[in-house]
Amino acid sequence: MSSKVLAKMVETISKTFPVKQARKEAVWITQELPEDEWIKASHLRSKLVPLQYILGSQPFGKLSISCKQGVLIPRLDTEEWVIEASEILRNVKINRILDYCTGSGCIGLGFASELRNTSRIDCIDYKDEAVDLARKNLELNSSNLPVQVKIYKGSIFDQYLPRDANYLDEESQNMLVSNPPYIPERDLMSPEVEESVLRFEPRDALLGDSEFFEGLCSKILINHKSFKGFIFELGYISQAQTVANLLDHNVWTVGIRNDQSGKLRNVLGWRSNSSFAVLKDMVHQYL
Repeated sequence: MSSKVLAKMVETISKTFPVKQARKEAVWITQELPEDEWIKASHLRSKLVPLQYILGSQPFGKLSISCKQGVLIPRLDTEEWVIEASEILRNVKINRILDYCTGSGCIGLGFASELRNTSRIDCIDYKDEAVDLARKNLELNSSNLPVQVKIYKGSIFDQYLPRDANYLDEESQNMLVSNPPYIPERDLMSPEVEESVLRFEPRDALLGDSEFFEGLCSKILINHKSFKGFIFELGYISQAQTVANLLDHNVWTVGIRNDQSGKLRNVLGWRSNSSFAVLKDMVHQYL
């Protein structure tokens, strides 16, 4: 690799980002892309195109998740809780994990790479681009997945569930996971949301509020007693409180989890006397 080429790449990227970050990303580009794409990639990055879209992938646990515009990029915060939950659930016998709003498929596939005691994982999204990308990621990572995974198109607001007797069997041990859109319109333009996210990532994967959590609870958890545990990613205590208010406290234990930086990241819960009570190790506060 020519030092002059690398210097030019760093110079281009540093027009938008700090030099230290520009140097790190320039090296990453040289490691991931063929040489004839380096300069173009540097110019794209200087225009705030997310690096994952430029490189075409993002590491997620043991997996490499393919990324493309139109589908949300997997986040480190999401990877963190999937790995943490996998460690806690490793010895729990699970019939089905249902991953709603799957996007790239990173959550469902992440669990599939870790939880050998799970019979099957079903991933659902309403959007064709997401379903296609999740299926691509399933194929690309198949050698690292000891658990069967299926990808479906469907909407939580249509109460979609795959046709499967396990979901109707009250004795089944199923878990619902989701990273739904959870940034309210009023906050979408706040300084906390990076400009590159607003310009290049899909608005429909970002914009949402309590309606998604209401749907997950009322259309899945409450209607199907086969679901004994759940973990949802969120950004606001009001969303966690919505979940807690919808679920019967005589049946469900509900709590919140903060991420490693101390920021609210999840609401989670389990039915009384279920094996998912081990999720208590993720709870920082009960609701």
